[in-house]
Amino acid sequence: MKLMKITISLLCAAGASAFPQYAAKIPNGYGVPNPGPQGGIWAGVGHVRTAGGGDRNSFGLDFAANGFEWTTALCEADSDGDGRSNGEELGDPNCEWSEGEEPAGPALSHPGIADEAKEVATINECDNYVAPDDEITMDISFSVPTEMDETQTHYICEQKLVDVPAKELLHKVKHGVLLDNANVLHHMFVYICPEGYNSIDGDKVGQGPYDCSGNESGCIQVGGWAVGPHESCNPPNVGNELDFSGLDQIVVKIQAHYDNAMGTPQQDQSGIRLHMTPTLRPLIGENLATGMVQVDIDFLIPPQQTNYPLTSICPTAITEHLNGPVYVYAFTPHMHLYGKALVTEHYRCGKKIGELGRINRYEFDNQQTYSLNPPLKILPGDSFVTTCEYDTTGIDFDVVGGPETSDEMCLNFLSIYPKPGTAKVPTLLAGCFSFENGIKMDGREVSVRVAIGDRNRDMVTRDFISDPKASFGSCCAANNCEELYIAEVNEACGVDADCANSLVCAGGLCDYTGTPEDQDQSSPDETSDAAADSLVQSLAGEASGAAAIGNAVVSLIVLASLIGGCFTV
Repeated sequence: MKLMKITISLLCAAGASAFPQYAAKIPNGYGVPNPGPQGGIWAGVGHVRTAGGGDRNSFGLDFAANGFEWTTALCEADSDGDGRSNGEELGDPNCEWSEGEEPAGPALSHPGIADEAKEVATINECDNYVAPDDEITMDISFSVPTEMDETQTHYICEQKLVDVPAKELLHKVKHGVLLDNANVLHHMFVYICPEGYNSIDGDKVGQGPYDCSGNESGCIQVGGWAVGPHESCNPPNVGNELDFSGLDQIVVKIQAHYDNAMGTPQQDQSGIRLHMTPTLRPLIGENLATGMVQVDIDFLIPPQQTNYPLTSICPTAITEHLNGPVYVYAFTPHMHLYGKALVTEHYRCGKKIGELGRINRYEFDNQQTYSLNPPLKILPGDSFVTTCEYDTTGIDFDVVGGPETSDEMCLNFLSIYPKPGTAKVPTLLAGCFSFENGIKMDGREVSVRVAIGDRNRDMVTRDFISDPKASFGSCCAANNCEELYIAEVNEACGVDADCANSLVCAGGLCDYTGTPEDQDQSSPDETSDAAADSLVQSLAGEASGAAAIGNAVVSLIVLASLIGGCFTV
């Protein structure tokens, strides 16, 4: 079996601890819109928190007082006092719905929260997805139903040998969940284990479902799901590489985290469906993880805080090893129950030039991917500062970083193209999260995060907090970063300005505008800088000679060992 080149799409998320069976007892119970600025679905319809659990809202109180039954009286009531009956808001205006039937229409608003204007519309990245004519699908699910007792938290895995869908290089363009038991499934990932890189659980191929730790660092994640959107789609010009060339079978690992709030024995046989195409897309997608390592000793949030911030930096010391620009086309923020807001600021040459994602009202049960149009350009030497804010009002204990829903995380996953080649680190995934012994670059140890047990922040973050401008070096001698990285024909771009004269950015690549004379010109544009070209070629040369998949696997192993919570949300 030969090694595989696979680019991953990460989504780390946390699930709800509500009682989903109640949703079936009201019309459109699984599709009640969130009236807040983020939009999406309010999973715990009768509760103050979107995820459910804890205090009930006005509709939840009325629903409980009515014996958790949908009756004409409850339908005609206006629980939130906004002038619309519960039936009107839930899609049963004539109060004719019965459990198990289709409602008269969709839920229009929330019956327990007075209507308010939304600031940001919900973005569904799969709304405009068009399946390729040669689309190939691959279902990866548990061979038999998993078994769990009344205990709340379960991690269950299975490793098995499966036939490849095609013996060639494919691009993954979409993945979604095959959801079996929505009452207990917290999140799920699927991995492919290349030869020589066994699962951290050891070789358990063909042994059926087994209890596992949830920390996976030996295999490569190729799909995942958590409470929120059920599908994830790439833009039409971007694909994630899965190379099955010359293979008959591969070892896959399924990993599920169950939150059994029901408190009764449960079963589940969920899985993930991968959508692929042999028609390769022009750009290879990758993911860049920014934020704070959950095991950092500084990851501690005191109780009774309204806007408590935690800040982490991906510094110049990491990105300076890129051999060219990369473009951020989407971002996916991730925190847990106490997460309130997140922003990733973008610095160049010591100055803030913009943001690589911001969400002012985060909701952990409605974690979405937000598109950036046009994409934002990252250059070698840029820095990112990710700040998460938390609200711990109403609790009397410290919240720490960790894998449980009651713990917290601070992550922002940036979807980027092209797949970044680097001089010393094969991807940015591991670099932005290195800590303790760090990652060796230029023969030295780079420690971006603090060592476990060290209560002092790492130097980069500490210096940024005391003096932000002092933390970032100048990326170019004369601050002419943009001029050094003007793209030529068939090189990646985000907007026309990224391309040399006579070229436009079309579908993420620079191309000619029109005349045959333009297309015959093979020499560099007059604006090209010979010294810059030499620099880029030199950096690219440093990266040659390393096996692409070997490097990718090493980076992912390092990443998983550092941010185990990304795999054990």
